[in-house]
Amino acid sequence: MINMKKVEVIIEAVYINRLIELFKRHEINGYTVIKDIEGYGGHGLKTADEVTDVFSNILVFTVCETKQFEGMEIDIRKFLEKYGGKCILSDVMLLLGEAQRKERINLQYSGSIK
Repeated sequence: MINMKKVEVIIEAVYINRLIELFKRHEINGYTVIKDIEGYGGHGLKTADEVTDVFSNILVFTVCETKQFEGMEIDIRKFLEKYGGKCILSDVMLLLGEAQRKERINLQYSGSIK
């Protein structure tokens, strides 16, 4: 198992491409998007029954190594300041299948993963 950070970002759907570009700048290429989330918060009730998804909320999450997150923390803060949203961080452990685990070990020994 590998210690990682789970980064969950709740934003308006219209900003998804900007967030994905932020991830890519920090070499995070894997993520999951959950569309049409609902909830109640500082801006009141947000429902997922919009005619278009322009004003609906989405949840984007990824996992990355702690150092990778530390490198993008300032950019995420700036993103949230400009576009709004919430970022939830969790310390998680990533369980890999045997083939993935061996590949990662080989990459670490070759210096591809720091």
